[in-house]
Amino acid sequence: MDDLNAFATDGKTLLASKTGDLNGDGRPDAILVLDPATAGKPDERASRTVLLLVRDAGGRLQKAGQNDRIVPCAKCGGIAGDPFGYVRIDKDGFTVLIEGGSRQRWSSEYKFEYAAASSDWRLQKVERTAYDQISQESVSKTFTSKDFGQVAFADFDPSTIPEVVLP
Repeated sequence: MDDLNAFATDGKTLLASKTGDLNGDGRPDAILVLDPATAGKPDERASRTVLLLVRDAGGRLQKAGQNDRIVPCAKCGGIAGDPFGYVRIDKDGFTVLIEGGSRQRWSSEYKFEYAAASSDWRLQKVERTAYDQISQESVSKTFTSKDFGQVAFADFDPSTIPEVVLP
């Protein structure tokens, strides 16, 4: 069995993990979300690290990608609390969900697909939603590579995608 905690270095702790085939080679890979640490305690104001681990031919997990901007800090979800929703491994990539707010809830779902030609994962779709829990008004917008171009996982910054807001 793999020790995923071995990838939580520099005082980081494992917040979430999923295993599955990230790159279509039939071998089980992993995606990790790591909490940063400061003086032995989680830093609740720092963004989390998302690591992509792929299995090599020898069966060992190797770091294949990292992004420190996708999953915001534990206190960045407003009154709703920690904004990290989940990571999910899909047939041809993975998805990360972030959500938060108070009366007006918001969510962002980031879908990445494996690009074999570059041995990397590319942003394919972003779904942003805002919802008022009292009036039940909502607005959603889907952005695709036609809107943001070719963006590699390691380079993706969620602040480059427009927010959706209720009128």
